[in-house]
Amino acid sequence: MKELIPDSSGHKYGPESTQRKNMIKQVDRTIGYLRQRIRESGLESNLNLIITSDHGMETVIKTDEIHLRTVNNFTFKDLDFELLDYGPSGLLVPKEGKLEHVYSVLKDAHPKLHVYKKEEFPKRFHYANHSRITPLLLYSDPGYVQFNKGEHGFDNEAMNMKTIFRAVGPAFKKGLEVEPFESVNVYALLCELLALTPPGHGLGRREGVGTLLEPAPAPCPVPSVPCVQPGLGCGRNSHKGESFTFLALHMAPCGCEVKVCHLPPQRKSVQRTTRTSDS
Repeated sequence: MKELIPDSSGHKYGPESTQRKNMIKQVDRTIGYLRQRIRESGLESNLNLIITSDHGMETVIKTDEIHLRTVNNFTFKDLDFELLDYGPSGLLVPKEGKLEHVYSVLKDAHPKLHVYKKEEFPKRFHYANHSRITPLLLYSDPGYVQFNKGEHGFDNEAMNMKTIFRAVGPAFKKGLEVEPFESVNVYALLCELLALTPPGHGLGRREGVGTLLEPAPAPCPVPSVPCVQPGLGCGRNSHKGESFTFLALHMAPCGCEVKVCHLPPQRKSVQRTTRTSDS
């Protein structure tokens, strides 16, 4: 079953393969069915839908491959730890006193291989500023990796590493196309849609995604006071003998429904405010 997703089929057969293209068609049909059911269920005016992915996919180049074992003066015996079999990046921990030697023999070993000391790794990757990151880091140009027929994890500025973003729903402007933004900012967007305050870890920014949204409705001038209390009935068709009945239903200037309730003499009238789907 694992192959029945675009990522696995892209790795195994390549991003331009018939197998992956067929899988993309299947995903497209599934999204179409999802949107159809949203319409049929009357949820279009209440539901926001975001369609995106976590990365692209690049065809692996099988010529002029990078093989560290063939690099002159390099030996794995000079390493205490290596992680080189998981995508186009690598982590190396040279043995004590071997860092400069390993770095010098690898940094110009292949024109498509980039080797950095941790402190010199490009800041735009937001990767090396952590105690768990090894003293030496490697990454290859798009397409240069020894495994699979398709791969990702290359430089995120490469076009084939970029993903898609589509959004529809009452919170989003219609027919809007925006400039590319970092995928991590989708986190900030989701927090805003759900009216959540993001934790202070700095993950994601509103820049680039805030323009996607319709202006927020004006604050409601009518205080929201619960009308329904435990054990009390509530509804437009309240019967005699219940604790209260509705006297009026009108619209406040902000677009809220305001239900004015009449309670028994020992209780005061209260208002219940409900945001409508059109506001």
